[in-house]
Amino acid sequence: MKILKPQKLKKSGTIGLLSVAGEIRDFSKLENAAKYFENRGFKVKISENSRKKHNYLAGTDEERLKALHDFFLDDEITAIIATRGGYGSLRLIDKINYEIIAQNPKIFAGHSDITALSLMFYKKAGLITFSAPMACSDFSDIPDKFTEKAFWDVLEEEKNTFQLHNARVFKSGEASGILWGGNLATIASLAGTDFIPDEKFVLFIEDVAEPAYKIDRMLTQLLNIEKFRKNLAGILLGDFTSLDCEQYFNDIFYGLNINIPIASGLKIGHEKEKITLPVGLKCNFNTQKLQLCIFYMAA
Repeated sequence: MKILKPQKLKKSGTIGLLSVAGEIRDFSKLENAAKYFENRGFKVKISENSRKKHNYLAGTDEERLKALHDFFLDDEITAIIATRGGYGSLRLIDKINYEIIAQNPKIFAGHSDITALSLMFYKKAGLITFSAPMACSDFSDIPDKFTEKAFWDVLEEEKNTFQLHNARVFKSGEASGILWGGNLATIASLAGTDFIPDEKFVLFIEDVAEPAYKIDRMLTQLLNIEKFRKNLAGILLGDFTSLDCEQYFNDIFYGLNINIPIASGLKIGHEKEKITLPVGLKCNFNTQKLQLCIFYMAA
C-alpha cells in the first residue's frame, strides 16, 4: 500500500471544520474556533451537519458520512480538523468509501473518538493523519500557548523531535516502527475489525476518566490479539486523566509480560497542554534520551 503524506499547511488555504461524532451543544464555540483560524489567515468551511442533532450525534450516520466524503472531495479544503470527539466515528468506519480518502489526501486532525477514523484511514487508504487539538475544545477560546505552538509547529513546519515530560521508564530500550495510536478506549473498540498495522509500530495511548482496571482490561484485550502483540515495538504513555500512572502501570505491564521499551511523559490526551503528532510515519523512541523522533521523509 502506498503511504500518503499530505502537504504542509500553508497560509491562505481553506480549513474544513468537520463534525463526525458527538453533537455540538454550543454552536458559538465552533463559530469562535472558525474566527480563530480566519484570524490566522485561513478560509474556513463548517460542515453542514454541525448544527444537527440525532440522539447524541451531530446528525445521522448518513449525514455525518456525507459531510466526511464532501470535505475530502472539496478541492478548496486542504486541511480537515474535527470539531469534537465524544462518540460516533466507530459507526462510520464500515460505511466510508476509502477510495475517496486515498484519491484526495489532505491533513486530517483530531483526537479522542476521532482515533477510529485516523487509524482506519491509515489502514485502508494509507493516509498519514494527525493526533491533534480539536476546534471546539481547544480553539474556541484563547488557546493554550503550548498546545497552539505545538499544533502549528507540526502542521506548518513538520517538527520532528519531542521530549518526554516528567517521564517514568517502565522498561528501558529503543524502538522503531511507525508511530500509531491515540485514545485507548477507541482503539480497543476497533477489535474485530481489520485495523492493526502490517508493520512494526510504536503505540502511543491516552485516556480520560477510565479506572485502572479498565485500562488493564483494554491493554490485555489488545495484547491478546496475536498480530497486535507481534507488531508492537514500544509503548508511549500520554495523559491518563484522573489516573495515577505510577501507582498502576508498573503492575499492569508486569502482568502483560511484554519485553519492549515503555515510558510515560508524552504530552498528549485530554489535558489543556497537548502536542500534535503524525500517525503512520516512521519513528524512533529511546528511553535513555527520553525522546521521540519522527521521520517525515520516510513516508
